[in-house]
Amino acid sequence: MSQHPSSATSRVGIGDLLSLLYLGAVWGGAFLFFRVASPEVGPVWTAEIRIALAGTLIALALGPRRILALRPYLKQLVIVGATFSAIPFTLLAYATLTLPSSLASLLMATTPLFTAIVGAVWLRQGLSPRVVAGLVLGFGAVAMLLGGATSAIGPSTLLAFGAGLLAAFSYAIAGTYVRRSTGGIAPLDLAAGQLLAGAVVLLPVAIVSGAPGALRIDGAVSLGLMALVSTALAWPLFFRVSARTNATTASTATFIVPLFGIVWGSLILGEPIGPQLLGSFAIVLVSLVLVLPVPLSALTARVEALGARARAAWLALALRWAASGS
Repeated sequence: MSQHPSSATSRVGIGDLLSLLYLGAVWGGAFLFFRVASPEVGPVWTAEIRIALAGTLIALALGPRRILALRPYLKQLVIVGATFSAIPFTLLAYATLTLPSSLASLLMATTPLFTAIVGAVWLRQGLSPRVVAGLVLGFGAVAMLLGGATSAIGPSTLLAFGAGLLAAFSYAIAGTYVRRSTGGIAPLDLAAGQLLAGAVVLLPVAIVSGAPGALRIDGAVSLGLMALVSTALAWPLFFRVSARTNATTASTATFIVPLFGIVWGSLILGEPIGPQLLGSFAIVLVSLVLVLPVPLSALTARVEALGARARAAWLALALRWAASGS
Protein backbone atom coordinates (compact mmCIF):
# COMPACT_ATOMS: atom_id res chain seq x y z
CA MET A 1 0.00 0.00 0.00
CA SER A 2 1.44 3.34 -1.02
CA GLN A 3 2.22 5.94 1.57
CA HIS A 4 1.36 9.57 1.90
CA PRO A 5 4.36 11.74 1.36
CA SER A 6 6.06 12.64 4.58
CA SER A 7 6.10 16.27 3.71
CA ALA A 8 3.43 17.52 1.36
CA THR A 9 4.61 19.80 -1.36
CA SER A 10 3.02 23.15 -2.02
CA ARG A 11 3.41 22.75 -5.80
CA VAL A 12 -0.01 22.68 -7.44
CA GLY A 13 -0.44 21.24 -10.92
CA ILE A 14 -3.23 21.70 -13.44
CA GLY A 15 -4.63 18.32 -12.44
CA ASP A 16 -4.87 19.42 -8.81
CA LEU A 17 -6.67 22.64 -9.79
CA LEU A 18 -9.14 20.69 -11.94
CA SER A 19 -9.68 18.26 -9.07
CA LEU A 20 -10.46 21.12 -6.69
CA LEU A 21 -12.89 22.60 -9.20
CA TYR A 22 -14.60 19.22 -9.55
CA LEU A 23 -14.83 18.87 -5.77
CA GLY A 24 -16.40 22.30 -5.43
CA ALA A 25 -18.95 21.52 -8.14
CA VAL A 26 -20.04 18.08 -6.93
CA TRP A 27 -19.95 18.89 -3.21
CA GLY A 28 -22.03 21.98 -3.95
CA GLY A 29 -24.38 19.71 -5.90
CA ALA A 30 -24.62 17.32 -2.95
CA PHE A 31 -26.72 19.89 -1.08
CA LEU A 32 -29.16 19.89 -3.99
CA PHE A 33 -29.30 16.07 -3.84
CA PHE A 34 -29.82 16.17 -0.07
CA ARG A 35 -32.66 18.64 -0.54
CA VAL A 36 -34.43 16.25 -2.93
CA ALA A 37 -33.74 12.84 -1.34
CA SER A 38 -33.86 13.60 2.37
CA PRO A 39 -37.60 14.42 2.58
CA GLU A 40 -38.41 11.18 0.73
CA VAL A 41 -36.24 8.56 2.42
CA GLY A 42 -35.41 10.38 5.67
CA PRO A 43 -32.17 12.13 6.67
CA VAL A 44 -30.44 9.20 8.41
CA TRP A 45 -31.23 6.74 5.63
CA THR A 46 -30.17 9.30 3.03
CA ALA A 47 -26.74 9.50 4.67
CA GLU A 48 -26.54 5.73 5.15
CA ILE A 49 -27.41 4.91 1.55
CA ARG A 50 -24.98 7.53 0.23
CA ILE A 51 -22.11 6.23 2.36
CA ALA A 52 -22.79 2.53 1.80
CA LEU A 53 -23.21 2.85 -1.98
CA ALA A 54 -20.10 5.00 -2.40
CA GLY A 55 -17.97 2.78 -0.18
CA THR A 56 -19.13 -0.34 -2.02
CA LEU A 57 -18.34 1.19 -5.42
CA ILE A 58 -14.78 2.06 -4.42
CA ALA A 59 -14.30 -1.31 -2.67
CA LEU A 60 -15.36 -3.15 -5.84
CA ALA A 61 -12.79 -1.14 -7.80
CA LEU A 62 -10.04 -1.95 -5.29
CA GLY A 63 -10.80 -5.63 -4.75
CA PRO A 64 -11.05 -7.62 -1.50
CA ARG A 65 -7.28 -7.96 -0.99
CA ARG A 66 -6.69 -4.21 -0.61
CA ILE A 67 -9.77 -3.81 1.59
CA LEU A 68 -8.61 -6.61 3.92
CA ALA A 69 -5.16 -5.00 4.05
CA LEU A 70 -6.77 -2.05 5.86
CA ARG A 71 -7.45 -4.10 9.01
CA PRO A 72 -4.43 -2.68 10.93
CA TYR A 73 -5.99 0.79 10.48
CA LEU A 74 -9.46 -0.17 11.70
CA LYS A 75 -9.49 2.29 14.60
CA GLN A 76 -8.42 5.22 12.44
CA LEU A 77 -10.95 4.31 9.74
CA VAL A 78 -13.81 4.14 12.23
CA ILE A 79 -12.93 7.57 13.62
CA VAL A 80 -12.57 9.11 10.17
CA GLY A 81 -15.69 7.34 8.88
CA ALA A 82 -17.73 8.69 11.78
CA THR A 83 -16.44 12.27 11.68
CA PHE A 84 -15.92 12.67 7.92
CA SER A 85 -19.02 10.80 6.69
CA ALA A 86 -21.59 9.37 9.11
CA ILE A 87 -22.05 12.37 11.41
CA PRO A 88 -21.78 15.29 8.94
CA PHE A 89 -23.80 13.61 6.16
CA THR A 90 -26.63 12.90 8.59
CA LEU A 91 -26.57 16.42 9.99
CA LEU A 92 -26.57 17.97 6.51
CA ALA A 93 -29.41 15.73 5.35
CA TYR A 94 -31.38 16.92 8.38
CA ALA A 95 -30.47 20.58 7.84
CA THR A 96 -31.67 20.55 4.22
CA LEU A 97 -35.13 19.47 5.37
CA THR A 98 -35.54 23.11 6.44
CA LEU A 99 -32.79 25.19 4.85
CA PRO A 100 -32.41 25.87 1.11
CA SER A 101 -29.49 24.01 -0.43
CA SER A 102 -27.70 27.29 -1.19
CA LEU A 103 -27.85 28.38 2.45
CA ALA A 104 -26.78 24.97 3.77
CA SER A 105 -23.79 24.93 1.41
CA LEU A 106 -22.71 28.35 2.64
CA LEU A 107 -22.61 27.05 6.21
CA MET A 108 -20.00 24.54 5.06
CA ALA A 109 -17.64 27.44 4.33
CA THR A 110 -17.17 27.71 8.09
CA THR A 111 -15.16 24.45 8.06
CA PRO A 112 -11.76 26.22 7.87
CA LEU A 113 -12.90 28.56 10.64
CA PHE A 114 -13.64 25.59 12.88
CA THR A 115 -10.38 23.99 11.74
CA ALA A 116 -8.47 27.00 13.04
CA ILE A 117 -10.24 26.68 16.40
CA VAL A 118 -9.61 22.91 16.56
CA GLY A 119 -5.94 23.50 15.75
CA ALA A 120 -5.67 26.09 18.52
CA VAL A 121 -7.24 23.79 21.12
CA TRP A 122 -6.02 20.35 19.99
CA LEU A 123 -2.64 21.15 18.43
CA ARG A 124 -1.87 24.18 20.61
CA GLN A 125 -1.52 26.36 17.51
CA GLY A 126 -1.63 30.05 18.30
CA LEU A 127 -4.24 32.32 16.72
CA SER A 128 -2.78 35.41 15.13
CA PRO A 129 -4.73 38.69 15.07
CA ARG A 130 -5.40 38.06 11.37
CA VAL A 131 -6.96 34.66 12.11
CA VAL A 132 -9.03 36.07 14.99
CA ALA A 133 -10.34 38.79 12.68
CA GLY A 134 -11.23 36.12 10.11
CA LEU A 135 -13.09 34.08 12.72
CA VAL A 136 -15.08 37.11 13.86
CA LEU A 137 -15.99 38.01 10.28
CA GLY A 138 -16.91 34.44 9.34
CA PHE A 139 -19.18 33.74 12.27
CA GLY A 140 -20.60 37.25 11.94
CA ALA A 141 -21.65 36.31 8.40
CA VAL A 142 -23.36 33.19 9.77
CA ALA A 143 -25.20 35.33 12.32
CA MET A 144 -26.33 37.62 9.50
CA LEU A 145 -27.59 34.60 7.57
CA LEU A 146 -29.47 33.34 10.60
CA GLY A 147 -31.09 36.71 11.10
CA GLY A 148 -32.32 36.80 7.52
CA ALA A 149 -33.20 33.14 7.08
CA THR A 150 -36.80 33.78 7.98
CA SER A 151 -38.84 36.69 9.26
CA ALA A 152 -39.73 34.71 12.37
CA ILE A 153 -36.98 32.29 13.36
CA GLY A 154 -38.52 29.13 14.74
CA PRO A 155 -37.06 26.08 16.47
CA SER A 156 -36.77 24.15 13.18
CA THR A 157 -34.62 26.88 11.63
CA LEU A 158 -32.38 27.09 14.68
CA LEU A 159 -31.97 23.31 14.74
CA ALA A 160 -31.17 23.25 11.02
CA PHE A 161 -28.53 25.97 11.41
CA GLY A 162 -27.08 24.14 14.39
CA ALA A 163 -26.95 20.88 12.43
CA GLY A 164 -25.14 22.59 9.53
CA LEU A 165 -22.57 24.18 11.85
CA LEU A 166 -22.04 20.90 13.73
CA ALA A 167 -21.41 19.20 10.39
CA ALA A 168 -18.73 21.79 9.58
CA PHE A 169 -17.23 21.25 13.05
CA SER A 170 -17.16 17.48 12.45
CA TYR A 171 -15.34 18.04 9.15
CA ALA A 172 -12.80 20.21 10.99
CA ILE A 173 -12.10 17.49 13.54
CA ALA A 174 -11.89 14.84 10.82
CA GLY A 175 -9.51 16.88 8.66
CA THR A 176 -7.19 17.52 11.57
CA TYR A 177 -7.24 13.84 12.60
CA VAL A 178 -6.60 12.60 9.04
CA ARG A 179 -3.49 14.71 8.69
CA ARG A 180 -2.13 13.42 11.99
CA SER A 181 -3.14 9.75 12.02
CA THR A 182 -3.68 8.25 8.54
CA GLY A 183 -0.33 8.83 6.86
CA GLY A 184 0.14 5.14 6.07
CA ILE A 185 -2.99 4.78 3.97
CA ALA A 186 -3.16 5.52 0.25
CA PRO A 187 -5.86 8.04 -0.78
CA LEU A 188 -8.12 5.56 -2.60
CA ASP A 189 -7.84 3.00 0.20
CA LEU A 190 -8.54 5.70 2.79
CA ALA A 191 -11.65 6.81 0.91
CA ALA A 192 -12.99 3.26 0.69
CA GLY A 193 -12.11 2.31 4.25
CA GLN A 194 -13.58 5.37 5.92
CA LEU A 195 -16.81 5.14 3.88
CA LEU A 196 -17.32 1.45 4.68
CA ALA A 197 -16.55 2.10 8.35
CA GLY A 198 -18.92 5.07 8.37
CA ALA A 199 -21.70 2.94 6.85
CA VAL A 200 -21.26 0.32 9.58
CA VAL A 201 -21.23 2.98 12.32
CA LEU A 202 -24.38 4.66 11.00
CA LEU A 203 -26.42 1.53 10.21
CA PRO A 204 -27.72 0.90 13.78
CA VAL A 205 -28.80 4.56 14.01
CA ALA A 206 -30.63 4.24 10.69
CA ILE A 207 -32.41 1.08 11.83
CA VAL A 208 -33.50 2.69 15.12
CA SER A 209 -34.76 5.76 13.21
CA GLY A 210 -37.40 3.60 11.51
CA ALA A 211 -37.97 2.22 8.05
CA PRO A 212 -36.81 4.39 5.13
CA GLY A 213 -39.46 6.30 3.25
CA ALA A 214 -40.58 5.43 -0.26
CA LEU A 215 -38.29 6.79 -2.95
CA ARG A 216 -39.61 8.46 -6.05
CA ILE A 217 -37.59 8.69 -9.25
CA ASP A 218 -36.11 12.10 -8.41
CA GLY A 219 -35.00 10.90 -4.98
CA ALA A 220 -33.46 7.71 -6.37
CA VAL A 221 -31.56 9.66 -9.05
CA SER A 222 -30.36 12.15 -6.41
CA LEU A 223 -29.10 9.36 -4.15
CA GLY A 224 -27.33 7.65 -7.04
CA LEU A 225 -25.63 10.84 -8.21
CA MET A 226 -24.70 11.80 -4.65
CA ALA A 227 -23.15 8.38 -4.01
CA LEU A 228 -21.27 8.27 -7.31
CA VAL A 229 -20.18 11.78 -8.35
CA SER A 230 -20.27 13.55 -4.95
CA THR A 231 -18.71 10.73 -2.91
CA ALA A 232 -17.19 7.72 -4.69
CA LEU A 233 -15.39 9.89 -7.25
CA ALA A 234 -14.88 12.89 -4.95
CA TRP A 235 -13.32 11.50 -1.77
CA PRO A 236 -10.37 9.78 -3.50
CA LEU A 237 -9.66 13.03 -5.35
CA PHE A 238 -9.77 15.01 -2.10
CA PHE A 239 -7.39 12.66 -0.28
CA ARG A 240 -5.13 12.58 -3.36
CA VAL A 241 -4.91 16.38 -3.56
CA SER A 242 -4.33 16.56 0.19
CA ALA A 243 -1.51 14.03 -0.08
CA ARG A 244 0.07 15.62 -3.17
CA THR A 245 -0.04 19.23 -1.97
CA ASN A 246 -0.92 20.32 1.55
CA ALA A 247 -3.90 20.84 3.84
CA THR A 248 -4.29 24.50 2.88
CA THR A 249 -4.48 23.74 -0.83
CA ALA A 250 -6.97 20.91 -0.30
CA SER A 251 -9.18 23.09 1.88
CA THR A 252 -9.52 25.72 -0.85
CA ALA A 253 -12.35 23.60 -2.28
CA THR A 254 -14.33 25.26 0.51
CA PHE A 255 -14.14 28.52 -1.46
CA ILE A 256 -15.90 26.88 -4.41
CA VAL A 257 -18.58 24.75 -2.69
CA PRO A 258 -20.91 27.63 -1.65
CA LEU A 259 -20.66 29.22 -5.10
CA PHE A 260 -21.82 26.02 -6.80
CA GLY A 261 -24.38 25.40 -4.05
CA ILE A 262 -25.93 28.79 -4.74
CA VAL A 263 -25.82 28.30 -8.53
CA TRP A 264 -27.27 24.76 -8.52
CA GLY A 265 -29.98 25.71 -6.02
CA SER A 266 -31.04 28.67 -8.14
CA LEU A 267 -30.89 26.95 -11.55
CA ILE A 268 -32.47 23.62 -10.64
CA LEU A 269 -34.64 24.26 -7.57
CA GLY A 270 -35.44 27.91 -8.26
CA GLU A 271 -34.10 29.05 -4.88
CA PRO A 272 -33.89 32.84 -4.62
CA ILE A 273 -30.51 34.56 -4.49
CA GLY A 274 -30.96 37.66 -2.38
CA PRO A 275 -28.46 40.39 -1.52
CA GLN A 276 -28.14 39.05 2.03
CA LEU A 277 -27.01 35.64 0.75
CA LEU A 278 -24.52 37.18 -1.66
CA GLY A 279 -23.27 39.60 0.99
CA SER A 280 -22.76 36.80 3.48
CA PHE A 281 -20.93 34.79 0.82
CA ALA A 282 -18.57 37.71 0.18
CA ILE A 283 -17.90 38.16 3.91
CA VAL A 284 -17.21 34.44 4.32
CA LEU A 285 -14.72 34.56 1.46
CA VAL A 286 -12.91 37.47 3.13
CA SER A 287 -12.85 35.59 6.42
CA LEU A 288 -11.38 32.52 4.72
CA VAL A 289 -8.63 34.61 3.13
CA LEU A 290 -7.76 35.85 6.62
CA VAL A 291 -7.93 32.44 8.31
CA LEU A 292 -6.20 30.39 5.62
CA PRO A 293 -2.58 31.25 4.74
CA VAL A 294 -3.56 32.03 1.17
CA PRO A 295 -0.46 33.14 -0.81
CA LEU A 296 -2.15 36.03 -2.60
CA SER A 297 1.07 37.38 -4.10
CA ALA A 298 1.99 33.96 -5.51
CA LEU A 299 -1.54 33.54 -6.84
CA THR A 300 -1.39 36.94 -8.54
CA ALA A 301 1.96 36.06 -10.10
CA ARG A 302 0.56 32.74 -11.33
CA VAL A 303 -2.46 34.47 -12.93
CA GLU A 304 -0.20 37.06 -14.59
CA ALA A 305 2.06 34.29 -15.93
CA LEU A 306 -0.91 32.41 -17.33
CA GLY A 307 -2.17 35.63 -18.94
CA ALA A 308 1.22 36.23 -20.56
CA ARG A 309 1.26 32.68 -21.92
CA ALA A 310 -2.25 33.08 -23.30
CA ARG A 311 -1.31 36.37 -25.03
CA ALA A 312 1.81 34.78 -26.50
CA ALA A 313 -0.22 31.81 -27.78
CA TRP A 314 -2.78 34.11 -29.42
CA LEU A 315 0.00 36.18 -31.00
CA ALA A 316 1.69 33.07 -32.39
CA LEU A 317 -1.65 31.87 -33.76
CA ALA A 318 -2.32 35.24 -35.40
CA LEU A 319 1.15 35.31 -36.99
CA ARG A 320 0.72 31.77 -38.30
CA TRP A 321 -2.70 32.67 -39.73
CA ALA A 322 -1.26 35.81 -41.37
CA ALA A 323 1.65 33.84 -42.83
CA SER A 324 -0.64 31.17 -44.25
CA GLY A 325 -2.91 33.86 -45.74
CA SER A 326 -0.02 35.52 -47.49
